[in-house]
Amino acid sequence: MRNRILGAAALACLCVGICGASASAQVIDFETKPDGVAPIDNEALPLGTPYTIPFGMGTLDVTIGFDVDGDGVPETAAVFEAVGSDDITGFTGVGPDGPSALFADQLGLFFLRSLSALNDSSPVGVLVAEYSAPVPGLSGEIWDIDGPEQWEVRAFRAGETTPTAVQISPEGGLGSEPWVFSLADPGPGFSRLEIEHIGTRPNSQLGLAFNNFRASESVPGPELLVSTPASEQCNIEGVGEVTLYFTEPVVIGDDDVSVVTGDAAALPVRTQVINSGSNIVTVRFRSVPGGNQQVGAVPLIDNDYVVTIADRARALSNNVPIDGDQDGIAGGDAVFTVSHRLRVDFDGNRVIDFFDVLEFLAQFDAASD
Repeated sequence: MRNRILGAAALACLCVGICGASASAQVIDFETKPDGVAPIDNEALPLGTPYTIPFGMGTLDVTIGFDVDGDGVPETAAVFEAVGSDDITGFTGVGPDGPSALFADQLGLFFLRSLSALNDSSPVGVLVAEYSAPVPGLSGEIWDIDGPEQWEVRAFRAGETTPTAVQISPEGGLGSEPWVFSLADPGPGFSRLEIEHIGTRPNSQLGLAFNNFRASESVPGPELLVSTPASEQCNIEGVGEVTLYFTEPVVIGDDDVSVVTGDAAALPVRTQVINSGSNIVTVRFRSVPGGNQQVGAVPLIDNDYVVTIADRARALSNNVPIDGDQDGIAGGDAVFTVSHRLRVDFDGNRVIDFFDVLEFLAQFDAASD
């Protein structure tokens, strides 16, 4: 009996070890070629040569290339790029292909780029990753999205020409940093990934820098646990700010927050983000609905206000977007409502006094007649 227990325990440990190894092995970080050998700077990843990764009870083959001529078939090889290397670069960040210090470990020593790099006016084309079997999700990183640069990520089921899932990057704002995309399919699964530039940056200033490809799984993002005040406020002053509590520190810019009145007019309210980079972030209201931004706080009154935190907001540690819709997958805006009513101000002068009692009695008597 004791031997059976020990055997079961050993088997459980073995399973945990195997599962753990499989999970970590699913990240294609381009530090090695498909054969496990370290690449050389500017070396091509041969078309049709797959990365083989653990998947389920077996393995999965993933091939990567670029479709430059627009026929849907990759005919141009992707290229390995060494960080901080020569004058052929995927991006110019902190030096040639250099990340900001916070993300240096995340980028590593190599990433994958388009053949058309900076200072090359030929088109980048569409990055295409194709699978030997459907996968339930995928994620990856596009580095140094700055200026009028923007990328569309599309994931397709086998045999379909309309993408099942689409995610669009921010337009700029991520110099020397990664943008992390994450997609999932609750149905049959993805068999093809496409990444295409949809911004206005010219080809001579454009290159796709791709890294940390989780070819068969999506990733979770920071979630908004609660916002306060959470209930309707009935004070005289109104609501001057709202505090957001996230599961981990997040970076939120002023432009990542949208506030509009909850009525049909949907008038915008100016905001200021305070304490970005923390897991407790404050959004201060800085204008009346439809008005200009003021120096101090401008409390919101007598209405419902819809607050949206765009999924451009991201984890401080690795730039993974927030999981605003709380579906377990990074991406999706967080939306909630802030409400204020001064319900005992029966005469509408925003002063609570004896005259409100008289007005209440008058309305009560009128309703009783």
